[in-house]
Amino acid sequence: MKARVPAMVLVTTAQGKGCDAIAAAWAASRGVTLVAMTLNHRLGSRAGFARNEQLIKLQPVEAVVCEGSGLQSHLARAVRAAGIPAHFFRYDGQQAA
Repeated sequence: MKARVPAMVLVTTAQGKGCDAIAAAWAASRGVTLVAMTLNHRLGSRAGFARNEQLIKLQPVEAVVCEGSGLQSHLARAVRAAGIPAHFFRYDGQQAA
């Protein structure tokens, strides 16, 4: 992606482990701007879904979604519905550290 979009900005769901942590480390090592979309806890159980909606409103040019929680499934569906070119990684395609 960086080769196709040299001035890219990486946006993550701000998780401290897993794919988000790997993405943050990748961005730091390559000087890529990182935006971590945190949860608005005042929204209670809706916080993750609201964050996903905010991500889609940014109109990303491409997405990478790693299978995880139900929130990641929601994000994957939203990405597809918005017609955003995407790469989806299922658990069986991810390797443990």
